[in-house]
Order: sequence, then structure tokens, then C-alpha cells
Amino acid sequence: MKILIISKDFPNIVGGVSDYTYHLSKNLCKKGIDVYVLTSSDEKVIREIKGYDVKILPLIKRWGFLGIYEIVKEIEKINPEFIVLQYTPYMYSYYGIPFWLIFLYFKLKIKKFKICTNFHEISILINFGDFKHFGIAISQRIVAYFISFLSDKIIVPIERWKKMLHFFKEKIEIIPVGSNIVPEKENLEIDSINKKDFLIIGSFGGANKARRIDVHLKAVKILKEKGIKVKYIFIGNVPHYFKKIAKRLKIDAEFKGFLKNEEAYNVLKSFDFFIFFDKYSNKYEGGINLKSSSAVAAFSANVPIISNYGFYTDKILKNLYIKSSPNPEDISNKIIECLNNPENIKKLKMKIFEFYKKNLRWEEISNRYLIFLREIKCQK
Repeated sequence: MKILIISKDFPNIVGGVSDYTYHLSKNLCKKGIDVYVLTSSDEKVIREIKGYDVKILPLIKRWGFLGIYEIVKEIEKINPEFIVLQYTPYMYSYYGIPFWLIFLYFKLKIKKFKICTNFHEISILINFGDFKHFGIAISQRIVAYFISFLSDKIIVPIERWKKMLHFFKEKIEIIPVGSNIVPEKENLEIDSINKKDFLIIGSFGGANKARRIDVHLKAVKILKEKGIKVKYIFIGNVPHYFKKIAKRLKIDAEFKGFLKNEEAYNVLKSFDFFIFFDKYSNKYEGGINLKSSSAVAAFSANVPIISNYGFYTDKILKNLYIKSSPNPEDISNKIIECLNNPENIKKLKMKIFEFYKKNLRWEEISNRYLIFLREIKCQK
């Protein structure tokens, strides 16, 4: 079987979709699939994955109307059985409205290619009070609906995206993202608990305002004031003002910056709690979810997650995290409650471990991809 994955971003271009495409291509190749990756003509892009026969083609100079001919020409050379396009609106358009992809899909359908679209994101949410972003939200939905109509199969990571594309539900499979920092030799044994004489809490990934790193730091301050030895660690690049906040609060905080995958994974495994909030200010947004590679990375490292239930939270996660509102008092209270009930944390870690093994490992994700793609052959 020959599969072509299309993604504008690929390592060493930093990003969630870049990492996702890397791990997916590698794990499909492990299964004997002939894998090609069509990506950007960029000096940063790696030319090979050591130990894997993934054909990386960093050839596309323009991702827009002017690039359609070049993209189609390269696809015809490869002549894949399936095309899998990794989609987020802002990856293919500066303004997040890649109308040009509709024309690319039309062109590919005319040439009888089978297309599967993986929607990592679909659209920003509709806000009737924000005229500018309201127009973008509607336009992004129009693009997504056209692309969905022209796709033979659709993959989404969460239930909410399936509901947004409900007109095409018969084509859709929910396959969550995998960890973007999982090592080649993954530790599939559950770790023991409380190896340290101090507590480590932290987070990983994007440090935008919606993640509320400031709230994390204030929760650490409260824990310290209650006599708990605690350290905060953030893996990933952060604005300098977060470091100033930590200094002002006089807490032990370490901002690791960007780390290579295995190093990031090992640091994450040292965490006692992982804090994850996302766009909590709108009651219809945010929440722990399986479209975030950062949250899934915490699952892969078997770290209990403190998060809120939100618009993006699948029901399957109901008993797999510690529910908290995004304020420092609530976070610190939940942590103290957990410390006073170590047996509950042990049970939670066991649930996380089993859930990850069965649902979020790249081996399982790539298996589900192949089963789903093979269904295309049964279509008329």
C-alpha cells in the first residue's frame, strides 16, 4: 500500500502537526506501508528519518492558488493509493481561510485520487459579538464543509469536531492525536509513586495566555505557604514575563525552554501533577482534550492531569483527570486533597496507564488509520 501524507509543516519546523506527521509516517512505515510525505521546500525540513524508509519530499514552495499545479504534479508522480492531508486552517493560510484547498481537492477528485482529511482544527468558535472573527469563523466552516464533501474519509481527534461536521458523519472516524515526545523505546511499565521528598508540578507545550501559566505559579505559591516543598517546571518556550512572575512570587520555578523529545519526556515523567487549561474564559471552549499533543504527552508519561471540563472534552475522559477550575486556590486544594489520599492517585495513574496503552499509543493510532483507509476500497 502506498500512502502520501501532505503537511505544510514537518520537522524541524516546530509545531503539533509537524510532530504528528513525523510520528504517523514513521509508524505507518513500521507496518510495511510505502509512505511518502509531501511538505514545504524549507531548509529546516529533515531529509530522512533514520531507520525508516519514509520518502520525505520537501518540494512545495507555495501553499496557495499558485502552488496547486506544483502540488498536483508531484502527487501524480507518486501516484498513491491514498492521500492523507493534515489540516488546520492557519497552516495553509495566513488568515486561516484556505479557500484554495477546495480547488486542489476538486482537481484531485477529477483525477480519481482517494483523499482522507485529518482535521486537527476546523474553525474558531462563533462569537456573534465579534464581527471580524465571526466572518472568519463562518468562512472556515465553509472551507471545512467543502473539503469534507470532497473527501472520501475524514479523521478528527475529538467528538466535538465530529459534531461540527455532522453532515458527513458517515465518513468520519475519531482518532485522537498521539504524544509528540514519546521516545523510540517507550516505557510501558507503570512507575512507582512518591520517589522524591518534594513535589513537582508543571506543564508542557504552548505558553499562550489561554494556558494561564500565571495561575499555575500562584498555585505553587499557595502550596509553599502551606509548608509543602514544591517545584514548578515548564517545558517549552515562555515569554519572559512569566519568569518575572515566578521571581516576584519567590517560588522555585524552572523554565526548561525547548527540549529534544526524549529529554522532554524524561522531565515530564518526573512530574507529580500536570496542569492543563485552554481558553477557559469562554464556557464553550477549552477543557482537557485529545486533540492536544501536550495533554496526550502527559498521558504517555503517566502523569495525573489537573484540568477543567470544557467544550473539547470527550466523555471518555470523565474519570481520567483531576477536575479543577482555573484558579490557584482550587488547584492547590485539589493537589492537597490528592496528597492526603495517595491510594486515589495510585488508582488514577493505573487508569491513565491502561487508557494510554489501549487508545493513545502510536502503534494503535497507525493501526486504526490503516483499518479506516482500507474501507475506501469498499466504496463504489
